[in-house]
Amino acid sequence: MSTAPRRSAAGFTAVEMLIGAGVAMAVGAACLGGQLAATSLVNESATLGALEEQAIFAVKQVAFDARWADGTTMLLATLNGSRRIDLRTAVDFVGGHPVWSPMVSYRVVPSSSDSNGNGIVDEGQLVRIQSGVTRVICDDVVPSGFNAKRVGDTLTIELSLLRVHSGRPVTASAQTSATIRN
Repeated sequence: MSTAPRRSAAGFTAVEMLIGAGVAMAVGAACLGGQLAATSLVNESATLGALEEQAIFAVKQVAFDARWADGTTMLLATLNGSRRIDLRTAVDFVGGHPVWSPMVSYRVVPSSSDSNGNGIVDEGQLVRIQSGVTRVICDDVVPSGFNAKRVGDTLTIELSLLRVHSGRPVTASAQTSATIRN
């Protein structure tokens, strides 16, 4: 019978240590790669969520004003490739007749940010202008990204937004409609 030679000292050999270190590094690299991919996905999802929230808020804001607007004076026009909506809303009711606000205008104006990362500032901001006061409703509007169409007393509003996250475009769109009540 033959027996295996006995080692004189306890412990691991240099070859065993190198194999163990290599396996540990491979497992660590796989875990780190998974963590980085998951972090990137979470950040992209957060960007998408924020864009969707902006788009929904913006179309609801326009729809709220449109719902109470004077349908006879509402004007839809095209400005900078997107729609422009001019309207007046009821602010009071006197002697059986509504009192109308000064003209409210929703339009896309040039933005100072480059949300799509193409090196050209070609994005827009959706703004609400009334009595000379401009309020930004949302940023990141793509060219021709704000549209409105009126059929009878129904106004359909659409908005498209774009932002680049880690070199990849993230887009969000929202659409709603409002029935003009006046």
